[in-house]
Amino acid sequence: MRFYLILGAAGLCLAAAVQAAEPEQLPQPLTLDRALEWAERYNPTLRGARIELRRNQGVFEHADVAVPSNPELELESAERQAPDGSTTTDIGVRLSQEFWIAGQGGLREAAAESRLAGARSQLDFLRAAIRARVRAAFLQTLVAGRAVDTAEAVLAVNRDLANYAERRLEAGKANRLEANTARIGLGRARALLAQARNRQAQARLRLAELLAVDPSEPLSLRGRLAPAPLQLPNQDQLLQRAVQRRGDLAAAAKEVSAAQEELKLARRQIVPNLKVFGFYGEEEKAEITGGGVSFELPLLHRYGGERKQASAELDAALLERNTLQRTVRVQVLSGLSDYRAARERAAALTEEVVAAANENFELTQAAFEAGELGAPALTAAQDTLINTRRDYLDALDALVAAGTDLERATGGLIAMDNAAARSEASQ
Repeated sequence: MRFYLILGAAGLCLAAAVQAAEPEQLPQPLTLDRALEWAERYNPTLRGARIELRRNQGVFEHADVAVPSNPELELESAERQAPDGSTTTDIGVRLSQEFWIAGQGGLREAAAESRLAGARSQLDFLRAAIRARVRAAFLQTLVAGRAVDTAEAVLAVNRDLANYAERRLEAGKANRLEANTARIGLGRARALLAQARNRQAQARLRLAELLAVDPSEPLSLRGRLAPAPLQLPNQDQLLQRAVQRRGDLAAAAKEVSAAQEELKLARRQIVPNLKVFGFYGEEEKAEITGGGVSFELPLLHRYGGERKQASAELDAALLERNTLQRTVRVQVLSGLSDYRAARERAAALTEEVVAAANENFELTQAAFEAGELGAPALTAAQDTLINTRRDYLDALDALVAAGTDLERATGGLIAMDNAAARSEASQ
């Protein structure tokens, strides 16, 4: 009986361990805020940046030492034979320690500390960039969902029209031109729906990739698309604040600092470290104690290559920093221009415009069925509805892309707020 109790307890413990080992399940339906939180924990880019930060912490810990190496202990023993045939044992003990000279230890530590600070800044930048990418993917998935809804509506009205035209043709009340026009419109609507569904699938895959979840699993989102206008400072303030906020710029500056310290270190390596030692020995029953210093003579290896390498790495770090500063300014100005244009475009192409195009199509359909209009008018109404719908969705996509690009360019200084999602969350 006791055996079975033990076996049952072991089984319960094993089940609990397996359950604890299972990864957390993605909450669904997924809101934008939960998606951002999930990406913060599981996005591979951020996890890699945190691993790199830990590596730099190890490098700094290794550099933060008072001496270059551990003390070195040497022991020796020898047999001495006297002329009379007797033997004595000589022993020797030597303890030595190497010390930094010319501030080399401090320079190594300063370089490692700069790279550690740079890794932290880089993680901050990547965190802001991933948030912007997740926001873009989430909102673009909502846009894709709206594309499917509108494509289904276009298909429904064109299916009704095609059925009506076919019945009229069979009854001899319509000609082949009218029936073909309706059939062409139905085919275009079906192609439109297929394209919209693929667009939605691709948007969900991009979001799943950023969230590091199984792309084959269904992904349900909660939220309505209604991006609130960004509150933008004037251009000069935006540029200044973006440059101050961008973590990758701070990381590049720290890389320059580390390269400067390493160049100083390369120049000082010509000054050898001192090794201080003390010894104790017994020879012919006499005790011998003493001490001294030793150092290598920089005659054959004078560290010229190390100095050239460190100088080149400093030049590369300076070039990277200066190039990145210009790139950031270009990204901010380009994002600002794109956002303003996208905002105006979205304001011109609203849901009301799409509704008006749909109403015109329905009126044209009614006039066609009443015999007041012919196939050319029907084709024009179909083109207007499809083109207006496409322009509307493209405007929404451009607005989302421009807003989130500006978020990345400013290092998260500005973030697109989905007003509808916020309103739903507060209810």
